[in-house]
Amino acid sequence: MDGRIDMPQGIISSNSYTLADYALNSNQPAVQRVAMSLIDYGNIAQDISFVNRKTLIKNGRRFEGNLPAVNWSPLNSEGVSVKGTPTAYAEQSYFIREYIDVDKFIVEDENEIEDPRAQQARIVLKSITYDFNNKFFKNDHITGDVNSFIGIRARIDDAVSGGQNRFGVRPENKIDGGGAAIDISQAGLTAKTGGAFLEMLDLLLWSVDSPEGESVVLYMNDYLRRRLHFVLRFMGTSGGLDQTRDQFNRVIYQYKGAMIRDPGVKADQTTRILAGNAIAAGAGSVGETAAGVDSTGASANFASIYAVNYSEDHFQGWQFEPINVQDMGLVYNGAIYRTLIDWMIGFWNDSTRSLGRLYDIKIG
Repeated sequence: MDGRIDMPQGIISSNSYTLADYALNSNQPAVQRVAMSLIDYGNIAQDISFVNRKTLIKNGRRFEGNLPAVNWSPLNSEGVSVKGTPTAYAEQSYFIREYIDVDKFIVEDENEIEDPRAQQARIVLKSITYDFNNKFFKNDHITGDVNSFIGIRARIDDAVSGGQNRFGVRPENKIDGGGAAIDISQAGLTAKTGGAFLEMLDLLLWSVDSPEGESVVLYMNDYLRRRLHFVLRFMGTSGGLDQTRDQFNRVIYQYKGAMIRDPGVKADQTTRILAGNAIAAGAGSVGETAAGVDSTGASANFASIYAVNYSEDHFQGWQFEPINVQDMGLVYNGAIYRTLIDWMIGFWNDSTRSLGRLYDIKIG
């Protein structure tokens, strides 16, 4: 691949497709444009490999420590029947459906600087990206949107606080960094706290079944990403940080083999999805508490890093069919040009070591 990457390495099921594949290979120009726009806007979906399955529910099995015993036998002895007992689970799919309607007189206006249908499509796709990224981390079915998928924070918390472990995540995969013990604020960073932070980052990779970071994406906000660079420069080493380019010639940062990605901001284009503005404790601090809860003020000078292992037999996605972009032509008796965008997707987790979170990282 000429030293370039377009997805986490070491994956994927042979019938999986990524947004990059659609952007490069689709024979439908509209699909190519939509897929490329989602990539350009930084949609988290570009990290996920989607298997095509025409099903609303995905039934699966995972082994949660209940593997069969291994029988060591002497010569001339019979074998022993063994079996593993998997844990059954089911995941539901959810869909996005958008109509982009533009009056035919606006479309046909010769004074338009830009194709108004293309302009509206671009705005809708940008909005989809903000919403998808936020829900990927923060959505739940208690206070969030029940018509969308459950985010990875709720999946991780379910094993810790809920105790139900419905999503196959080990409680140990929610890692408390220790606050002051891994203080990487500009005022508090020392060789000891910097080294402790890097050790906890390595523990996060280990918790998702990939000590070297293969197949893993590390998600952190822009402040924390810059602070990671700061720590490594302070320690006088590259410390496993590397830089490469994907097939679209975009710069990709990596820690060991893991890609580093910032999920960006919410639809207001101001509020960070992953909180933490690296301001020392005070009125201007917006981040997380030491307990990993989003907050503001004197106690909100902490942040989190999430890790997702996207390899086969770990965290993956499925789609009912490839993203559909369809020009519906004139509707409403010929008065409105309509474009339809819809996409049904779901996630499943085949391993207890797919998702992890390192929280209580002091950055301010």
